[in-house]
Formats: sequence, C-alpha cells, structure tokens
Amino acid sequence: MASSVAAIADTVYIDNSMAAATRSDTEKYEERVSVGPYVEFMDVKADNVNYSYKVNNRKYDISVDNTYLYGAAGNLPLNDWFGFYAIAAYQYLGIHYEDRDLERAYKAQEALEIEYDGWNVPVEVSDIKGRHQMHIVLIQFGFDVGVPLIANYNYQFMTKLFLAGGVITGKTFFQNDSKFLAPALWGYGYSAGLRIAFHSVTLSGGVRNSHEYFHTYYERPISDTKDGDEFMLDFDAYFQPFINLSIALF
Repeated sequence: MASSVAAIADTVYIDNSMAAATRSDTEKYEERVSVGPYVEFMDVKADNVNYSYKVNNRKYDISVDNTYLYGAAGNLPLNDWFGFYAIAAYQYLGIHYEDRDLERAYKAQEALEIEYDGWNVPVEVSDIKGRHQMHIVLIQFGFDVGVPLIANYNYQFMTKLFLAGGVITGKTFFQNDSKFLAPALWGYGYSAGLRIAFHSVTLSGGVRNSHEYFHTYYERPISDTKDGDEFMLDFDAYFQPFINLSIALF
C-alpha cells in the first residue's frame, strides 16, 4: 500500500504555465495601480490673486502666503496610454487683511464702541486689521494620457511622458476666531511630467498649473446686504514643480 502511494506521488505534476514569465521578447512592462506621497512646491504670487474682502461695506487690502501642498496621490492605469489619478492633500493659506483707510476705520470703530456701550459692537478692532490662518483639505481627480518611451518587460522598467488634468474640490477651515463661514473650495489643475517605473516603484515629477476659488460671507451679517461682509479669493498658480513616489498595490 505504501509503495503504491509513493508511486502515485512520484507522478504528481504542477502546471505553472499560467505564471508570469521571467523574460519575454514580446511582452512590455505594464503600468500598475499605485499610491504614495505627493508634494507640490506651490508658491502663490500676488500678481495671480484676485479677491474681494469687505466688512460692513468697507473695502480691504489683503496679502496671501502659503505652504507647499502635501498629500498622497494614486494612479489607476487603464492601458499604456490612458488612466485616472487622484490626489488628497493639505494646504495652508495665511491671509493678512486691513482696511484701506485705517485711520478712518479706527475712528468709526471707536464711535461704535460708544454707541453700543462696549457690548456686542458690530465691528471690533480685530476686524479692521489682522490675519486669518486657513487650513484647506483638497481632493483632486482626473485623467492622464501618456506616451511610453521605454517599456522593458525583462528589466521591469518604464519611462513615460504624460499630461494630466482634472477638477479640484475641498473645504477650508479657519484656525483663528472668524465671523466668516468656512467655505467650500473649487478649481481645476493640469500638468505635464515624466514617470519612471522600476518593478513596483514609480517616481513621477513635472510642473502643474492650478486655479482655486472660494467665496464666503459673515455667519451673522452686520451690513444691510449680504455682500457687505464678504471674502472672495480667486488665484492661479503657474508652473509649480511636483513629485510623487508611489508603490504598486498589486
């Protein structure tokens, strides 16, 4: 009995014909679904910022500063030429604001202090000149098209030029006390770059243009009209370098 079992065991055959070949002269490297850290070295220039900032129907000047964009990006290739991408990221904006006629604004505020006897004064000193700290969570998603320059199966290596474009949406959060509502943010972005893959690791880099916009109002207006207390920010960022290092999920 034991000798029969041994004889059968000797005839067991494992069919591995469906396993991927280690080398091939006909196959090409196939781009894979991947995800990893993303950094965009964004710098918002004053010349590319449009805005409207008003409190109690008085116009203000503002200036904007920001940090880089930090997050994660993922790619979903459908074939050698076309795929989808998504980016989830964090952005900080610092907004310095001040009334265009500070002397007159402070005098008007002092008059309100007397009129309201210091209680529930509609315009406070901090409303005339100050700084907003805004934290923004962004989601970008769209498509990319590319031209593989090298797609070597044997060395599991690929280089690819690509163009990408998509929409941006997000939510803003004021860190400091603000009478403005926290608005949603909208925009779009498009980029060009080079993608290099080796086995399961992919490095992408290039330049990106983007447009972002939001419009918000006082939660409790102090002006006769809603537009008397508003904050609208509309800005572009051109030729911003970015880099994404990702790992294939399977």
